[in-house]
Amino acid sequence: MSEFNIKFREMTDDEFNKFLEGSILSYSTDLVRAGMYSAEAAFINSKEQFNLLLPQGNYTQNQYLYIIENNENEDLGHIWYEKNEENIAFICNFFILEKFRKKGYGRQALLLVEKDAKSKDFNKIFLHVFKFNDNAISLYKSIGYKVFQEESGGMYLVKDI
Repeated sequence: MSEFNIKFREMTDDEFNKFLEGSILSYSTDLVRAGMYSAEAAFINSKEQFNLLLPQGNYTQNQYLYIIENNENEDLGHIWYEKNEENIAFICNFFILEKFRKKGYGRQALLLVEKDAKSKDFNKIFLHVFKFNDNAISLYKSIGYKVFQEESGGMYLVKDI
């Protein structure tokens, strides 16, 4: 993976617990911001979704949870994708820490996750993004993701890999 200035490594149990706590809160905030739920309902929904998708936590089958690191072994953020269908992967959660944004790490992480997914015999990858997240939408489209479904608060994008 020498063409990348980043690498993935599997989350430790402690990292997973921090990821889960932060992601539940972040997703619930996004649900409220998108106008889909009240704060209380959003938190309940978010927690239920994460528990449904990750019933065995970090050890749930067909879930790929990675810490993104740069060449200096600094944690840049995380990415989680899952097997959605036989040859289709779904990016469930993608986050680059604020201080590392706008430096190309997000683009590299998405390209590296495509390479990782392809090595697992996936040939398509898709994701959901909230409509208010203009920077993410721009990034996804710039590397070839296409909108295939829109809803009131967000949209689904897909890319053949």
